[in-house]
This record gives sequence, structure tokens and C-alpha cells, in this order.
Amino acid sequence: MNDLPYAIPCAEAKNQYGTKFYRCTWYSTPRNISQWNAEQQRNVTFSNHISGKCVRGTCRASNGSGIYGMYGQDLSFSLSIYYYIYESEDGYPIAYRMDGGPNKKGKEVTYAQARKLLQDFLLDHGISKTNAKDAIDAYSLDANATSDSSVDDEPQTENTPMTKPTKDIEVKEAWCNPREDDDCTINDKKVLKMELKQYLPAVYELEVLNAGGHCEYPICYDKNDKPVGIR
Repeated sequence: MNDLPYAIPCAEAKNQYGTKFYRCTWYSTPRNISQWNAEQQRNVTFSNHISGKCVRGTCRASNGSGIYGMYGQDLSFSLSIYYYIYESEDGYPIAYRMDGGPNKKGKEVTYAQARKLLQDFLLDHGISKTNAKDAIDAYSLDANATSDSSVDDEPQTENTPMTKPTKDIEVKEAWCNPREDDDCTINDKKVLKMELKQYLPAVYELEVLNAGGHCEYPICYDKNDKPVGIR
């Protein structure tokens, strides 16, 4: 919990049935976490998201696990664990980390400040400015917070458009040596880093991460470690 942002904003979203809810999570797709439980002497698996509803000012989890905040309007929510829902200083739904915020008589923040805290968290954890801006743009309940984005736009270079590869081959292996600028291979064949886009498409890093994959600059891989693109 210590490394997570102090507060995160809530974004208006819809589920697969078109029903509106508020997503108060720092990561859009839920993941399962396995943790050793000393009392039960076994690993316990649970989701890193909590679903529930705020009714008559109290926000409760759907699974009956407890109260996760207070908010003045009735709403459905999805919330990151270690957080609770509360009203921002300027009246919007945000999530405070459980060791801070009004519930702990801690500092209150505005919706815009919560967006900035989440943005800084993403940038500090290796998300590019472009992808961080795409993620932050979803948190748009406060027009004043979104009219002047605090994430600088990436300069338009030849690598920023979502280009398609020009080489029609199946890429089974791709790797770049982090210590050498142009030491890259595609299917065990050496290529220059600038030539990678001929073999792999450009991808959004957050989409890869949300699907369970990972990125090792400049190449991104799916959950089975197969190269899927370049960021």
C-alpha cells in the first residue's frame, strides 16, 4: 500500500450491459492476487478490485466484506483494494488510500489533484507520457481538471503513429540488449532498433499490461512472452 498513490479519481464507465458505474481504480482491469495466509496455512487468492454500491451515503462491498467509504449520491462502483470512496474537496467522487484522507483526519485533495497523483504514479512506474495521458483522460468528471491536462503531449515523431509492420513474417522471438543501443534480434536475426517497426506493430503499453503482458523497452510481450509490438 505504501507505494500506491495517496488518492485516485473516479471515472464514469459502463459495464458490458451498458449500466453506468464509477471506476475508482488505478488499474482498469482487475487481477487476482495470491497471498500467504498464516492463519489458514495456505495461499489465499482474491481480486485487487472491489465492487459495490453507495446507498444513502454509505458505500458497501457487494460481497458483504464491509464498508468502503461514504458518498452523498447513490452509485455503483469498482474500487482498488486498500482504498475507500469519499468526496473530493471540490465535490467529486475519488478514492483515498486507507491510511489517509478524511477518514483518517488526513489531507483532502481536489479531483484535479487526484488526477495528478495518479498521473505521477503511472509516470514513475515506467508508463510513457502518451500512454499516461490516454489513461488519465478517462478521469473526466471535472471539466476544469481536464481542460488543461498536466501531462505534456508527446512530440509527434515517426514512431508515434500506430504503424503496421512492413515485413510479412511471424515474429516468434524479439529481444533488445538494454546495454547496447542497436543490439536487437528478430527470430534470432540481428536487426537495428529503428528497423523493429518493420517487423512489429506499434502498441499501447497500457493495453498490453491490462491483458497480462509486459514491456521491456522497446518491445512488448503478451502473457505467454510472445512479442506483440513496440511501444
